[in-house]
Amino acid sequence: MEKKSFGFIDNFTLKMIAIICMLIDHMGLVLFDNAYWMRAIGRIAFPIFCFLIVEGFHHTKSPMHYLLRLCIFAIISEVPFDLAFWHAPFVWEHQNVFFTLALGLASLFCLEEMNTKRIYVIPLVAIWAAAYFIHCDYGLGGVLLIGMFYLTEEMPWFRALLAALILYLFYNVVELYGLIALIPITFYNGKRGPKTKMFFYWFYPVHLLILFLIINSKWLQTFLH
Repeated sequence: MEKKSFGFIDNFTLKMIAIICMLIDHMGLVLFDNAYWMRAIGRIAFPIFCFLIVEGFHHTKSPMHYLLRLCIFAIISEVPFDLAFWHAPFVWEHQNVFFTLALGLASLFCLEEMNTKRIYVIPLVAIWAAAYFIHCDYGLGGVLLIGMFYLTEEMPWFRALLAALILYLFYNVVELYGLIALIPITFYNGKRGPKTKMFFYWFYPVHLLILFLIINSKWLQTFLH
């Protein structure tokens, strides 16, 4: 965990920044014909979520329960995700971001064990392959970004360089707006803040379901366009 004496942003605030940016992003994609400025703001969200997965890994009392919770919400979120973005109840070609976060967390277990047991490189590669083949949101690059935050906790400048490299190599140029996320992360103070954990889990599938209902409302479609 990174604790900065000058930090003024707690865990709750980081999560709020991430979900607000995510909401703007998804509204821009679904409601406003892929509005560029809204999508650019949305790029800030995912690196923060990656950082928070690492923080959760350090703080959780039960890593397996943490992983199970992510997997449960991956399943819960899949239908709202597919309805909002693909207009079908289930699409095999693309899976929601909770799958990415769960695989990223699983990769942290392997990275930690690899300090003493090199055999864990095998499941780590399997996790990377799974991220690629199931087409989860952000894919392999997303899992690598989570691992990068774990490995560079004491190297903020190297972190910025690796983050830029991953975003550039795995995605398009607009994803480089995600580097803005390193600013609030830098001022993170390691404190928890208000306890509203389940709100952040439920926000993802609920807001996607609401977006789906909005785009299927003829009156609202007329109003928005």
